[in-house]
Amino acid sequence: MPEQLDSAKVEEFVRWFLRLNGYFGIESFIVHAADDPTRISNGMIAPHTETDTIAVRMPYSKEIAGSLKIANYPRLIANSDQRFDVVIAEAKGGDDTRPNPVWRDCRVDYPVKYIVRFIGLYESEAEVTAVAKSLLTKYCYEDEKCRFRYIVFSKEANPHYASRGVTYLDLRDIVNFLVEVRGQCWIEENIGVASIHHQWNPLVREIFAVANNQSVPGPQRSERAYKRFLELAAKAA
Repeated sequence: MPEQLDSAKVEEFVRWFLRLNGYFGIESFIVHAADDPTRISNGMIAPHTETDTIAVRMPYSKEIAGSLKIANYPRLIANSDQRFDVVIAEAKGGDDTRPNPVWRDCRVDYPVKYIVRFIGLYESEAEVTAVAKSLLTKYCYEDEKCRFRYIVFSKEANPHYASRGVTYLDLRDIVNFLVEVRGQCWIEENIGVASIHHQWNPLVREIFAVANNQSVPGPQRSERAYKRFLELAAKAA
């Protein structure tokens, strides 16, 4: 199996996975640094950071087809009911699964405050600062209105940063869910096979194509789907 995955392909897969779980997303969000002349080079200003995806799930989101309430990924949506659920997502295709540099230095809060301010759930600078401080120290923020989380999607977790509070979602577990739960829920409801749409990302279509092959036992389908995912997401030699 390939060790390195193409980051752009993994990022796109993660965006589609978030969408399938009810999240509205903004991809490749740039934190500008226009106020810092030391960052100007060749007439351009390097940004402070880029976030792969900012995604928000509404407080009462659900997707229903006929009598079926379509399954969502429990580790992603748990405890999000009746709150805005904000995910700041980073997709990692390689072996380095540490958070991006901005998230490893809690002394510099400007970039995270920029992101929180842009999302727009809090008006005052005091509130924005409180959310950013919590994100930088605990990688999450929660109150009655909303939840913010910095989440890394990767093949495996970084033990150090997982112990510090970073949420890691395993790409293999995600594929298993799409095959064994999301794809299967249609069949168990006697609706038919899982829907596949040409508008979807090719990786997602391939996974659901495997999920629809009911002649293969669930665990074997999951293994085939993950192997296919790795093939399609492999970084070009």
